[in-house]
Amino acid sequence: MNPTQTKKARSPSAVLFSRKGLAVAVTIALQGGLTSPGASAQTDDTQSQGKYKLETIEVTARKVTENLQEVPISVTSFNGDALERRQISGTDDIGKITPNLQFTNNAPLAGNNNSSVVFIRGVGQISSRANTDPGVGLYIDDVYMGQSVGGTMEMRDIESVQVLRGPQGTLFGRNTIGGAVIINTQQPGDEFGGKVKAGIGSDSLLELSGAVDIPLADDLFSRFTLGTKKQDGYVTRAYDGLDLGDTNNTTATAKFLYEPAGNFTAKLNFDYTEADENGSPLVFAGYNNNNDVNETGAAANPGWFAANQSVAAGCSDAWVALPGPPGRPVTTAEGSALDVSGLVTVGGGPRGYVGENTDSACANNQWNSGPFTSNGTAEVGSELKNWGTSLHLEYAINSDLQLKSVTAYRDLAWTGKRDADNTPFTILHTDFDSSGDQFSQELQLTYTGDDLSAIAGAFYYTEKVTDILTVQVGDRGDGFTCGEGTNRCHLDSDNNITDNEAMAYFAQATYDFTDKLAGTFGIRYTSETKGSIPDQFNYADPDTKYLEKKLYEHDFSATTVAANLSYTVSKDTMVYTSYSEGFKGGGWNSTFNFALEQSDLDAGHLFDQEEVKTYELGFKSDITSEFRLNGAVFSSDYSNLQFSYRVFIAPWLFNAGKASIDGAELEFTWIPHDNWIIEGGLGYLDTSIDEAVQIEVPGRPVSAGPAEGNQLPFAPELQGNIGIGYYGEIDGYGIQPRIDISYSDPVYFDAANTEAIAQNDAYTLVDISVVIESPDMDWKVALGINNATDEIYRVSGNSSLGSGSGYAEAAYARPRMVFANLSYEF
Repeated sequence: MNPTQTKKARSPSAVLFSRKGLAVAVTIALQGGLTSPGASAQTDDTQSQGKYKLETIEVTARKVTENLQEVPISVTSFNGDALERRQISGTDDIGKITPNLQFTNNAPLAGNNNSSVVFIRGVGQISSRANTDPGVGLYIDDVYMGQSVGGTMEMRDIESVQVLRGPQGTLFGRNTIGGAVIINTQQPGDEFGGKVKAGIGSDSLLELSGAVDIPLADDLFSRFTLGTKKQDGYVTRAYDGLDLGDTNNTTATAKFLYEPAGNFTAKLNFDYTEADENGSPLVFAGYNNNNDVNETGAAANPGWFAANQSVAAGCSDAWVALPGPPGRPVTTAEGSALDVSGLVTVGGGPRGYVGENTDSACANNQWNSGPFTSNGTAEVGSELKNWGTSLHLEYAINSDLQLKSVTAYRDLAWTGKRDADNTPFTILHTDFDSSGDQFSQELQLTYTGDDLSAIAGAFYYTEKVTDILTVQVGDRGDGFTCGEGTNRCHLDSDNNITDNEAMAYFAQATYDFTDKLAGTFGIRYTSETKGSIPDQFNYADPDTKYLEKKLYEHDFSATTVAANLSYTVSKDTMVYTSYSEGFKGGGWNSTFNFALEQSDLDAGHLFDQEEVKTYELGFKSDITSEFRLNGAVFSSDYSNLQFSYRVFIAPWLFNAGKASIDGAELEFTWIPHDNWIIEGGLGYLDTSIDEAVQIEVPGRPVSAGPAEGNQLPFAPELQGNIGIGYYGEIDGYGIQPRIDISYSDPVYFDAANTEAIAQNDAYTLVDISVVIESPDMDWKVALGINNATDEIYRVSGNSSLGSGSGYAEAAYARPRMVFANLSYEF
């Protein structure tokens, strides 16, 4: 679906331009013809240089190389040049140009800048803990990435990115219930050469990267890359001036390609990423106070921690009452003028109140200082070390049969320290320290005949992750201290070892009934064992565990199928209908802040797997040689939803009910003249929680969760983008100005649809750039402005408003950024 400009012979006119298409035809969308793929662009040596032209786009959505326009799946694809042209510098930018994809790098519970939250068509997962699987599969060079931390990365040395929408439960299987994002990096070239790039920009941006191809023998080739990026943060802590949301990372890769014979290929990849940053750009988003000082029936939990801390700090406008019977004493700060003489407490949990004022001893909404200032004082930080290696072997048994093996190992260690309440008080602080590794092995046997093509294989995966999570909460008044000054709190250790293993077998076949009609059927059987070893306690009494420290194991399994029919209406148009299934395994909750009874374990220790079934109708058409239009409509049944509830203050996952998802995507590329390209996409989602389970944990307060009729998180109703580019020449220099506009309706960030943390207004982003390229294409300069209108909008949020901690936090996107970069090829 995309044009491309290739560098054929390096002539003055040659320039690179490729991209995917989407958007516009709103009319067709409203008629229900939307969904589907976008495009990337592949190069074609017959293409006229420096001009735009629709090109053949090759994708691997069915684990074989195919023309996008002939694949009956909703896929959006971009090549490296297309991403660079649209100034897509990180994975979290892909959502701006891909309908119905939400990709953000701020998972608040992790407190790590490299954590990712990925949703496709309203299906994904918010939690970043190792005990919770992602809902969208991320693959890099055919290797599945098992953890959401590390999913946000710089787009360096990228060959292509493909976004597969809808369940991919047959060929990709593991945790692709929402879809899959497939990233392929550049492979070694057969000649010496490379590329270096340097850039500067707003907030002291400095980035350097380089790649070099080095042939080692006639049949052995290598490629080495190194890249680093530094940029100041855009959220300032008033307490110490620390800048949050900064960037400080380095990535190195080494790749070796061995081709000793025409029927055998071996590839060996190494990669290493390190980041050391100040912390996530989270800010205060709300505080849930009890209703009124004279209200006897005020809610038992909201605001309790803040009230406790306020009274301890000497706030003259606060009171607390510890748990106990009705009529128990109300405590105020010494010297308080607060009149509590008429207050009669009811029985049950703790209560508290803090008035709204500007007294610095009071924890209330005065600490909301806007989107780019935090009033937190706790230690914060974000670190990551991520490395891996993979061996890819391909052997052509004969002209019809090919055997492929992918063996991979990854090691991931990260920390995330956050001040969740973003106030000077110890209301809730978290300190994550996670380390673990994964191993995967996949075997594929592919057959390609005249009328039949098929693939069969097996996939094995194992991971072991140790999470050390320390949580400070300000809910105690018994003299146990863990903060500074008068802060009173208790310190929990929510340590857990996640030990998972999975095995899957799959097969899929496509048969051409006629030269126009083809059918595909696929099936996959997956068996998983989820294991959890908790070590959870209060540091005041570390020998008393909240639950028995031992291995808890449970097996999950599913058989998922996919089927579709495609019909070639003409040589330029194909229509298809499909059905697909996906599942995501359940697991063990591993965040507790109290000693568990058997009733607690029965109610919420184990959560079950969730499932999606999707029906889709789509089309792909090159309407003319200058206009490509791909679209689809779909309907999904989403069951056993895995959503978070607060039990006391701890986030537990429960199976929350059922939801329905109806929607569409439309993507287009139009080349009105060979110097112009107009491309875009439109996504529409109608999501609704149809059945909401009322969660009960006997004797424990549970926060309100999703309600019937709520929207799914990270599922804006309308999302669109359009890009307009021009190519011209002045004295042999290529000039490429471009404007990209993306739009999103309001977005909720939790299933409870909490407005305090949501992006409650629609927003539009404008990116402007111009690229100047030398006549011989050795160098080029790019100048641009991202978010040119300086739109302020949220990208994620987290609410504990319904629990005793009573806080909410949110992360905003970086404001307007100006940049310039220079790249040189040799």
